[in-house]
Amino acid sequence: MALLLLLLFTNIFTISSSSSSSSHHHHHHQTLPPSPPSSPTPSTSASTSPSLQILLACNATRFPSICVSSLSSSSSSSSTAPDIISAAVSAAAAALPAAVSAAKDILAASAASVNRSSAARNCLELLSLSSRRLSSVSLPPSSLPAARAMASAALLYQYDCWSAYKYVNDSRQVDAAMAFLADNLTALTSNAASMLAALHRFGPDLSRWAPPQTERDGYWPGATHQFRVNSIQGGVPTGLKPNVTVCKEGGCEFDSVQKAIQAAPDFGAGRFVVYAKEGVYEETVRVPFEKTKVVLVGDGMGKTVITGSLNVGTPGIWTYNTATVAVLGDGFMARDLTIANTAGPDKHQAVAFRSDSDLSVIDSVEFLGHQDTLYAHGLRQFYTNCRISGTVDFIFGNSAAVFSNCLIIVLPRQVNPEHGESNTLTAHGRTDPAQSTGFVFDHCVANGSDDYLALYRKNPSVHRVYLGRPWKEYSRTVFLNCYLPEIIRPEGWLPFNGDFALKTLYYGEYQSTGPGGQVGGRVPWSSQVPAEHVAVYSVDNFIQGDQWIPT
Repeated sequence: MALLLLLLFTNIFTISSSSSSSSHHHHHHQTLPPSPPSSPTPSTSASTSPSLQILLACNATRFPSICVSSLSSSSSSSSTAPDIISAAVSAAAAALPAAVSAAKDILAASAASVNRSSAARNCLELLSLSSRRLSSVSLPPSSLPAARAMASAALLYQYDCWSAYKYVNDSRQVDAAMAFLADNLTALTSNAASMLAALHRFGPDLSRWAPPQTERDGYWPGATHQFRVNSIQGGVPTGLKPNVTVCKEGGCEFDSVQKAIQAAPDFGAGRFVVYAKEGVYEETVRVPFEKTKVVLVGDGMGKTVITGSLNVGTPGIWTYNTATVAVLGDGFMARDLTIANTAGPDKHQAVAFRSDSDLSVIDSVEFLGHQDTLYAHGLRQFYTNCRISGTVDFIFGNSAAVFSNCLIIVLPRQVNPEHGESNTLTAHGRTDPAQSTGFVFDHCVANGSDDYLALYRKNPSVHRVYLGRPWKEYSRTVFLNCYLPEIIRPEGWLPFNGDFALKTLYYGEYQSTGPGGQVGGRVPWSSQVPAEHVAVYSVDNFIQGDQWIPT
């Protein structure tokens, strides 16, 4: 009984620790403020006492107060770890309709504001994705990594809805919607994600559970697979027979990539192969959530080209909307083509490719853009033999993505290039330590384009390239066995805004080579990955690639 009272006292009066958020001028969004302890939800009776099991489980969360209040009102009387997690997932799911209703109300009231209307529409799509991913958290989980990936994505989409509102918060209505997301929905979803992380780390014994930790805290998950020396571990099979063919000159089933994708069956059991013949396809392509296992095959980089120029300079267009190709359907594959956003260096955010496709494989694809070229937004993604070009934060998002044997090319910002610039290869966006996300670059090569190198050699001191900067509080990026050229600054990594995230991020390198790979001058808040832990970042351990990447 004494333990019960002690735990109850701890949970009621604990305010979870979290670094303060910080605003910045760049488009990448602010970090969501830590949720305050919540008062019990209306359905919780004052006389309901939380069980010891609930208190122990809630000790594993960042927001234990709202955890206790939400679970004490649960109708579930079972006290096993999976049942408590299931109740936590259900609590988050039960809060989603209120956020959807708020977004609909904002949309209805925003006819006169194209930006607010667009933000509300984005929120509705993101909350729908969050609901779908949350409903995919099966308990007891057949695969804990898969359950964690789904919970991580559900939280990502709620956060991004909050973020969308942040730029159009000019009314009490929007402010109230943001407050509900920050103080209620994201806290509930974070708690469910934290419990899944605890189950993954400690097993079902609730007395061992603790809040999520990262490599920065000295926590390294056990690696079940060894790190393979050969970085090329499968990809998109060659010689796939097309289901449909796209061409510009006629004589094919379709003259646009989008029309061909729409012909794919909903939630198809097998691959649906779209072969796009050589040509330039000026179109915006969307692969809807229900179009699963779509395979897009071209005639080669620079031969089959899908291109667009959407950018955030247009009213009602946010970074999320700018993608030339955006994929929601799981199991997406692409190979042998170029995807470009030609908005140019002075148009700010302009995405070539955005992916929310779980278990997606991108092989021998070229991505062309400037700021924010490749939006590896959410879930588990594998890129191999790809070429990615850009200027600022041009590989960004909050997915768990492995880039194997890819070429990363820095372009000049052609607006006053002589005056110099700081360019960053990556901006990872993990907002919560329980999210199983991060970027892994394995046997990749970074370089500058010929134009960039010419500028750099004229005046190296003003043309600065960094491996990444922390877009969000728990940003995680590692470079393993990568070749880094002289254009990479000795510091390696760049702060985002003051000391924001510098104590919580994890930026690591392992056996970097090349003139930019000398790690003696690296910033003190970056790390060298210990050899005994490098296997954590293998394709098989990090994204379970041995289970789904064709070999």
